[in-house]
Amino acid sequence: MSAVSKPQLYIPANSCFSHQELTDSGFWTPSQSMVRFSPYPPQGYFRTLMGNVLWVMGRDPSCDIAFSDVTLSRQHALIFSTPLHEFYFSDLASLNGSFINEERVLHPTCLQHGDQLKVGKIFMEFQLSAALEPFDPRTKSKLVLMVQPSATQGKLWQELLIYQGVTVIWEKLISSEELINCLDSYALNESRLPDLLLVEADTLEPNPYEFCRWCQEAYPSLKIVLTCRGRTEVLPSELKWAKAQGATDLIPAFREDNMLTRVVDMVTHVNIVLKLLGSQELEKTTLATDFFSLLKDLKKQP
Repeated sequence: MSAVSKPQLYIPANSCFSHQELTDSGFWTPSQSMVRFSPYPPQGYFRTLMGNVLWVMGRDPSCDIAFSDVTLSRQHALIFSTPLHEFYFSDLASLNGSFINEERVLHPTCLQHGDQLKVGKIFMEFQLSAALEPFDPRTKSKLVLMVQPSATQGKLWQELLIYQGVTVIWEKLISSEELINCLDSYALNESRLPDLLLVEADTLEPNPYEFCRWCQEAYPSLKIVLTCRGRTEVLPSELKWAKAQGATDLIPAFREDNMLTRVVDMVTHVNIVLKLLGSQELEKTTLATDFFSLLKDLKKQP
């Protein structure tokens, strides 16, 4: 039996609408500030079409998908589903019309994956997740969701993990609540959760271990590596406590003094994460050769 497709609307990040306008209209983005790398698509906004049988679009705030835009009629267009899991798009006698692939919609039309919709000045794409390339853990790279407020720390982790074929999403979050909301959004809107969280403990206010306990209950398979900026070592008793609270590991952040002489420490820290991901570990000699210029540039940063 084939899986039921997950329908969604997609609006690219360069839309004429602001992030706030899109999120107020029920669209979701993995992050407004993240860095995405292949094989993931460019950043954009998504609205999952699940839980209802019809969705009215228009200018009226009571619409299921509402935009405050004068080019829209109060009730402009409609998407509805059938018992056969088909999705139809229909115009609601709007002033400016509705379009599919630049053709004006004169009657309810069955949507296909990739159809380009236009209502007023809004352009959207209809997508079916089952029509997208499915996630295969044997061929897809591992995914790390990283929360590192320091540009130096984040850039180092980013470059070193990508070098080993790991996909990195760098989130600029400032609290446990924001990270919880981010993970819940991934669970609802993405085809996969991250394989590992790499988080600076200080960002998980008010208590990093409260977040770890929540995560262990909500997403028990998700690994959490906490970093401790300003620390040169983690005591065995601290590591034991962190693991008891749901963290997978607790490690010092990269030392930022005399960075060029600390390659061994960097390799050790990165290899902890790579080992948890089941990825090939870094070689000290390779790192020293290939990242010498990167480390010099980072050393110059304020």
